[in-house]
Amino acid sequence: MEDTGALQSRAAALRVKADALTEAYRRGTWIRFTAVFFPVPFVVVLLRLEIESWTYFIFGAAYVGLSALLYTWDSRISDRCAAAERAAQAAERDAGVALTRV
Repeated sequence: MEDTGALQSRAAALRVKADALTEAYRRGTWIRFTAVFFPVPFVVVLLRLEIESWTYFIFGAAYVGLSALLYTWDSRISDRCAAAERAAQAAERDAGVALTRV
């Protein structure tokens, strides 16, 4: 019976951790996307009458580079959330199996 309680508390702790990571990911996503996809187009629109034509290539490269950086950064965080979710589900499944055996 003590083992079942330990499994349940582990499952609850992992669920709390997974939910906290997922919530932080969701809250931070719009900030990351805004930080990447807003500044470069805003500067181009703001300075479109004053910049040379060759600088559009620099702004385009910056836009593509920042987008690629965001994609890799977001993928890492998303993978971390998915791993925490899988661990929580496995712990909950193990706790459920232990309860049915008791």
